[in-house]
Amino acid sequence: MSLNELTSKGSGLIWGSLILGLSLVACALIVSSSFVRIKGFGRTISVTGAANKTITSNYAIWEGNISVTAPTVEAISVRLKDGFNKVEAFLRSEGFETDMYEWKPAYIYKNYNREGEVSGYSLNQTIRVEMEDVYRITELAHEASRLIEQGVEFNSSPPQYLFTGLDSLKLEMIQAATENAKLRAQQLASTTNRAVGPPTSAQVGVFQIRPRHSQEVSGMGMSDISSIDKEIVSTVHISFLID
Repeated sequence: MSLNELTSKGSGLIWGSLILGLSLVACALIVSSSFVRIKGFGRTISVTGAANKTITSNYAIWEGNISVTAPTVEAISVRLKDGFNKVEAFLRSEGFETDMYEWKPAYIYKNYNREGEVSGYSLNQTIRVEMEDVYRITELAHEASRLIEQGVEFNSSPPQYLFTGLDSLKLEMIQAATENAKLRAQQLASTTNRAVGPPTSAQVGVFQIRPRHSQEVSGMGMSDISSIDKEIVSTVHISFLID
């Protein structure tokens, strides 16, 4: 091989190595640049905001149940009519007219002895009262024990206390929790002289509607119906960009 051929071949190898080296440098710069952008985009702060408010139930439901047992259908019918009349007399004495309550359909069951023979019958019938006066319902439930003193097999259920404005209130609570989240983010960012930017993600937590002064929470949310005075708690989980 001549000197000129060796020189030409060597130059080709040098240029090839140089081009390969520059390509590797360019790739490294592109990767580095992308990494910086990703890190910059990922500078976020995640916080949980919370808001709570005390509410008072504005609607109540109460149910009572007549339970009658007798050896024959005829006898059970007589006992039911007696209990039915006493319950309606009790309601009238408490100021409840017939259009203020509802009787549910009666259910009758057969009772069997050890030999599998019919030994008697049991019948249950439920009465239901609904109204906005929650305190009047509370008093009615308490006074229902008087029916037992009159010989009526009557079971009084605890009243259910509801708040009918939950839908609009939930929107208000989410807004308050969001404002609280942003305030917390600003307080945390200020410790490092950073500023809070726009949110990148947000998730609304479950609502906790619990008795007032209760600290109970549930991962599935709570919806208390046992107390007149309640507390509603709302949470939101938000991530903000920080500058």
